[in-house]
Amino acid sequence: MKSRSTYLLIALAVLAILTVLYWRMLKGPKRFDWRDAWVPGAYSESSRQPYGTQILYRLLHDYFPEHRFVDVKENVAEELPVAADSGTYVCVGEALFLDSLSTARLLDFVRAGNTAFLSSKTIPFDLMFHLYYEECPDAVWNDYELFSDSVVTATLPRGLLPSAVPLHYARQNRKEEYRWSFIESRFFCAGLPQHPLGYLNDSLVNFAEFSYGEGRVYLHTTPIALSNYHLLRPQSRLYAEALLSYLPEGDIYWDTYSRVPEMVGRMRNQEGGNQYSRQLPAEHPLSYILRQPPLAWAWYLLIALALLYLIFRAKRRQRIIPVLPRNENSSYEFIRTIANLHFREKNYQNLCIQNMRLFLAQIRERYSMVAQLDPDTLKPRLEADFIDRLGQVSEVPVRQIQDIFTQYAAAVQYDPTEDMLVQLHLSMDAFWKKAK
Repeated sequence: MKSRSTYLLIALAVLAILTVLYWRMLKGPKRFDWRDAWVPGAYSESSRQPYGTQILYRLLHDYFPEHRFVDVKENVAEELPVAADSGTYVCVGEALFLDSLSTARLLDFVRAGNTAFLSSKTIPFDLMFHLYYEECPDAVWNDYELFSDSVVTATLPRGLLPSAVPLHYARQNRKEEYRWSFIESRFFCAGLPQHPLGYLNDSLVNFAEFSYGEGRVYLHTTPIALSNYHLLRPQSRLYAEALLSYLPEGDIYWDTYSRVPEMVGRMRNQEGGNQYSRQLPAEHPLSYILRQPPLAWAWYLLIALALLYLIFRAKRRQRIIPVLPRNENSSYEFIRTIANLHFREKNYQNLCIQNMRLFLAQIRERYSMVAQLDPDTLKPRLEADFIDRLGQVSEVPVRQIQDIFTQYAAAVQYDPTEDMLVQLHLSMDAFWKKAK
């Protein structure tokens, strides 16, 4: 009887452990969000997620050092200049929403001799009505077409890209089927100024140039190729560099405001669906109120008072929340004790190894670049271009990064001194102070 009770307790303990592990794997914090559909941070310039555009944003910020980089944060109609000196408007996302005033301002901007680069999976009909004003025979504009595949190849003229570049959509670094957009070839006919520049799978147009006035508009249907995930891959990075080579030198206007989900863009094209947009049409009464400063302040004050009423009303009816004692974190004391023990015993080599493990772990977490210590030599196993890529993404000089690994190699090869340990720590600290 006692034996059966023991086995039962062991089985319950194992079941409890497996339940906890499963819950942590299922409900624990996720490091990356691999969705490119409309989620917080999708194609956002502030997002470090795989399908954010933080790397592209930083690249364009210093692309033309002699010229300005301007964030269009509120309204294209108010922040985009009518005339500029070879300026470029850039919008990257699933879709973009432009009201009538913003569309007119963008067209005036291009007509004056500037450039617009629009990378999205759908395009507003209001804009294409002007860009595709003269239609090819029996080719009425009906938005970008879609097809599903897990991997596609992207090509550009051979002078820019020597060979086709594979592109794919991934979750947790595993390829999955994806809906790719393209422009039907029937919209490009002889006698009209628009012409294709790039293709998917050698036949489906995904990059094209449309002339308007003195300027031009580049339509790119594969924004995923400009995401952080693909810009960290050598082949697709070459493709992105080739795309950006079409931008003329001048000021860059990055649109942070007009991005909307693909569903919103396509629904608005099909039904004129202003109800799906996050902006108000120019004809709405509230638009007039918000353009008049006194009325706008009155509107904002009314909303603020309503929110304050709700907050204080809820506070009066809420039960008093008990004050809980502050949790003590004893792990810091443990780490400090172990470090002091190593230091007193002059085990400098082990401290250097622990410093390098921590340094590589921070690089893996911040830049998604993996390097591990060889268990036999205790030296980092680095890819051939690891240091060069780390220098590019962190914007720290390659010589400074190389110096860290040189100092560490000397520490594990010979018996290091206290001064060598201190110098290695200072070199790593200087790296993180400069790293972007």
